[in-house]
Amino acid sequence: GTGKSPLIEYILSLLKNKKKVAVLSRGYGRKTSGFRWVKYDSNVFEVGDEPLQMANKFTDVSFAVSENRNKGIQKIFNSNYELILLDDAYQHRWVKPGLSILLTTYDNLFTKDYLVPYGKLRESKNNFNRADIIIITKTPNPLLPDDEFFLKKQVQPNINQKLYFSYLNYLKPISLFSNIFHSISGKKIILVTAIASSCEFKNYIKTKSEIYSHFEFRDHHNFKLNEIKNIISSFNMIDSKEKLILTTEKDATRLSIFEEYFVGIPIAYIPLEIKFHRNSNFNKSILKYVK
Repeated sequence: GTGKSPLIEYILSLLKNKKKVAVLSRGYGRKTSGFRWVKYDSNVFEVGDEPLQMANKFTDVSFAVSENRNKGIQKIFNSNYELILLDDAYQHRWVKPGLSILLTTYDNLFTKDYLVPYGKLRESKNNFNRADIIIITKTPNPLLPDDEFFLKKQVQPNINQKLYFSYLNYLKPISLFSNIFHSISGKKIILVTAIASSCEFKNYIKTKSEIYSHFEFRDHHNFKLNEIKNIISSFNMIDSKEKLILTTEKDATRLSIFEEYFVGIPIAYIPLEIKFHRNSNFNKSILKYVK
């Protein structure tokens, strides 16, 4: 829930037409195993939701999934790619990246967190030393200078580490089954989320409209038909024409397989993008490394 996928998309936009790039993911939630290229006709059960979501947006980039990152990297290199992005690989000690980026959220800095099961950390917080770049994500916009100073004091990056601050920017809602844009202002919303942390997304929706009901599932949840029917039933109970089923871009990839059940029912997702705060040299850091 720190924003790894939006960052991958940001970097892909930054590197567009500069290098032959491949993205390697685990493909969490898929029902297949081994190495697979994400193809135009792949589905969420074959490759997972996030790789499929990104592959649909970046058609000139190659995407692959492999639970064994080491073998996946070798297969990609054998196909003559110049650069590989790994979307979640900080703990993979068999992989030695040329550039390592660590993300931590504004509301839950790794310095204040604990190892699982008590907290969310997968390894000791002292291992942040391996990162070349640290990004504090989901910060307020604007970020006040005093807040920035406090965050730097909390993280205390090493002299060789670069620290950046980013925030999420929500874009116009798009219909799940067409390219029609929706307005959510003043509408009653049926919210459907299956992401690691829906709090910020939910708070954003509340600034624009009224959440009539929130169907919240665990991260990467594969929706069942009875759940879809419950969502539609809740939507039909709203006594207003100004209503909409709304979900995240990641969840849209798993909900799209139920298109026949949403005929005549407005359902949309909100894309998001990552942005960096003032005077950030993050772009320069990435481009310098790639060059």
